[in-house]
Amino acid sequence: MVNMTDSDEIRVPKKATISAISKLAGVGTATVDRVLNNRSHVGESTRQRVIQAKRAIEAGTSLGSRPRPWRLKVFLPGEAGPSTDLLAECLQDYGARGNATIECVFTKKLEPALLARKLHACAGQGVDAVAFQALEDPRVHGAVEGLAKLNIPTLTIMSGLEHPAPIGFIGINNRAAGRTAGYLMGRLTRQAGSVLVVTGGELYRVHEDREIGFRACLRQDFSHISEAIALNGHDDSEGNYQGVQQAFSQRDDIVGIYNVGGGHQGVVRALRDLGVANEVV
Repeated sequence: MVNMTDSDEIRVPKKATISAISKLAGVGTATVDRVLNNRSHVGESTRQRVIQAKRAIEAGTSLGSRPRPWRLKVFLPGEAGPSTDLLAECLQDYGARGNATIECVFTKKLEPALLARKLHACAGQGVDAVAFQALEDPRVHGAVEGLAKLNIPTLTIMSGLEHPAPIGFIGINNRAAGRTAGYLMGRLTRQAGSVLVVTGGELYRVHEDREIGFRACLRQDFSHISEAIALNGHDDSEGNYQGVQQAFSQRDDIVGIYNVGGGHQGVVRALRDLGVANEVV
């Protein structure tokens, strides 16, 4: 752990580059870029901190000494939608309010080997903790074990990890979320038939838990739903579009769709193109 009483003099670089401003302000480079280009989704305290750092660099002055910031590195899936982008901005803004540097890194989604390499690399980067959206894969488990041996805590966000070592989790009760979706599906469907369960595959534990809760609720309380058909759209809008189109070409009893993960735009587009958007729950 970092001794928060230790102080390091903040040396002011000569040129106000994005990297230099980021280091002095204690925020990520993406946040600096947003402030300099007057983009949204940046808190006012963070914005002022970036502006002050830029002015200090240009003036050749110092912001004085302060405790070494606590460093958290966060790995999130890229191209996962605006909610994930907003989460990254909120995390960085929260860190900037205190003495913490929260760096958010977007990685290619559903690539466990890449995520594992990124986690392993944190061992030599001076981070105090690591957070990530977990993928169920032996390589990811191995990376978590490696960080644990170095006393670097790990925390999973939104989707957890089945691991013998204690790992923190921030997110909702996904089985309860699935049961809620099942209850709504059962109540809103007006005729007997089957439903599609659109998932992103087996790598996200969150998807599995929601599907389990959904199926359990239908099985227990809504016998008019004859079958819940699994469809893997790879958490992708185009994949979901193609999958829904194919499912409807093969069956004529689909009365509802539960999209467990992302890519909902593809599901909506498919229903509209099929002319059943107002008929399917």
